[in-house]
Amino acid sequence: MFGKAVAISVVLTAVFSIQQVSADLIEKTKSGICHPPASSYYDRTKSYAAFDSVNACLAAGGRLSKGMYSNALSNASALAEAGYSRDRFGSGWADADGDCKNSRAEAPIGQSTTQVWFADERRCRVVTGRWISPFTGKVIHNA
Repeated sequence: MFGKAVAISVVLTAVFSIQQVSADLIEKTKSGICHPPASSYYDRTKSYAAFDSVNACLAAGGRLSKGMYSNALSNASALAEAGYSRDRFGSGWADADGDCKNSRAEAPIGQSTTQVWFADERRCRVVTGRWISPFTGKVIHNA
């Protein structure tokens, strides 16, 4: 579990850092390392070629330092350039199979270790069951 949490943390750090990357210069050192503002060496770099994006620095023969992930940075860069819009993700939880249980209900039904209980006889909204948190290991009964 900790491996996934670390990976998510690295990607989120890259995503949030990219907002600065798109506004600040990327510094490519003489050794060919591209340092975005998120790099621990960014402030220490004195002699560099300036680029306006990580992708431009990489295209010019640069490389990222250890700990910097090019895919996360370039994906985050594309997202930052496109702009975020909640409307792109739909209007809410989907009910793909039309059984009145949206994806917010389907997931707990499939993961409960006991029978789930519903809010009413229509059986659309889950209210109780038994789940074990993958983060804390604690048992959860309230959906």
